[in-house]
Amino acid sequence: MQERIPALIFGSCLLVVGVVMLQSQRQMWQRVLSDPSEADDIPFLKRRYRRRSQVAGMIILIALMIPIGDSLIPWEKAPATFAVYWMIVLGLAIWTGLLAVGDIASTRAHMMSELNRLHRRELQLRDAAERLRNAEGQGRAER
Repeated sequence: MQERIPALIFGSCLLVVGVVMLQSQRQMWQRVLSDPSEADDIPFLKRRYRRRSQVAGMIILIALMIPIGDSLIPWEKAPATFAVYWMIVLGLAIWTGLLAVGDIASTRAHMMSELNRLHRRELQLRDAAERLRNAEGQGRAER
C-alpha cells in the first residue's frame, strides 16, 4: 500500500490542476460571451478556449491514469501490459505538451498581429495629430 501513495498524491495534484484549468477556461469563456468589446476576437478566443480545454481534459485523464495504472497493473506478473500502459500515459503526456506548445505559438502569433495592428493605428493617429497641428499653426500664422 505504501508504494501507491506517491502515485495517488501526484495524480491528485494533477487532477486539481486540470479541474482548476478547466474551470478557469469556462469562466473566461463566459466573460468573453458577455463582453461585447471582445466581438472582434471571438474566433480566436473560441479556438483558444477549445485548445486549453483539451489540455485541461488531457491533464485530468493523465491524473486518473497514473494511480489506476500504478495500483491495477502488476508489473511483476504482466510486464508487457504494464509497459504498454505506461507508454500510453507517456504518449498522452507528450501530446498534452505539444498541445500546450501549439497554444503558445498560436497565442504569440495572434498577439503579434494585434500589436502590429495597434502600431499601425498609432501611426495613423500620430499623422492625423501632426496634420492638425500643422493646420492650426498655419491658421495662427495667417491671423
